[in-house]
Amino acid sequence: MIHKRRVARMRRVERQRALSSQIQDLRVEAKFEGNLAANGEQFDLCFSGSHLPAWRAPLESSLEEIHAAFGRDAARASRPTPQHLLRQLKAARREKIANKTRERERQMRGEVLSATRRRSCLGFPAHVLALWSPEARKANLLARRSVGKVGYVGQVKRALGYRIPPEDAQVDDSTRERLDHLAEKIRRSNQSRGDRETLTGQRATF
Repeated sequence: MIHKRRVARMRRVERQRALSSQIQDLRVEAKFEGNLAANGEQFDLCFSGSHLPAWRAPLESSLEEIHAAFGRDAARASRPTPQHLLRQLKAARREKIANKTRERERQMRGEVLSATRRRSCLGFPAHVLALWSPEARKANLLARRSVGKVGYVGQVKRALGYRIPPEDAQVDDSTRERLDHLAEKIRRSNQSRGDRETLTGQRATF
C-alpha cells in the first residue's frame, strides 16, 4: 500500500509539471497572438482573448485536484499510525520473512518454483561476459543462479568473494568415529556383494 502511494505521488508530481508547462505554453501563445493583433494582422484568434479561459479551465481544474491530493497526503502523514495497523504490518513482515525462508528451503531441496525459474534466467550483460574466460563465466553464472551455500556451490561463491561463512561440520570426535566405522562397514558390505556377484558370473560362464 505504501509503495503504491509513493508511485501515485510521483505520477502526480509528473502530471503537475506537465500541466504547469501546458499552462505556460498557453500564456506564450496568447501573448504571441496578442502582439500580432496589436500590429494589425488579420487572423482568427485561437488562444488569446475569450479563448484563453476555455483552454485553461480544464488544466487548472486538474491542478486543483492534484493539490487536493497532496493535501490529503500531508494530512495522512501528520496523523499517528494506529496501533492495530502497526501490529498488522509487523505480522505481515514476519510472515514474509518466514515465507521466503520456506521458499529457499524448498529450492535447496530441489523443488522448481517460480522464483527458481526467475533466478535461472538471471545473467550478465554481454559486454561483461565477453571479458570472462569460460571457467569464470561458468563460476559466476553458477553462483548467481544457485541458492546453496555448501559443497561445490559454497566453494565457488567463497572463491568469488561472496560473504559465506566457512563450512563447519559441527561433529564431535565420537560421532565422527562412529560415522567412519559405519562407512567402512558399508564399504565392506558392498565389496562382499560385488565379489559374490563376480563369482556367480564366473560360474555361469562354465
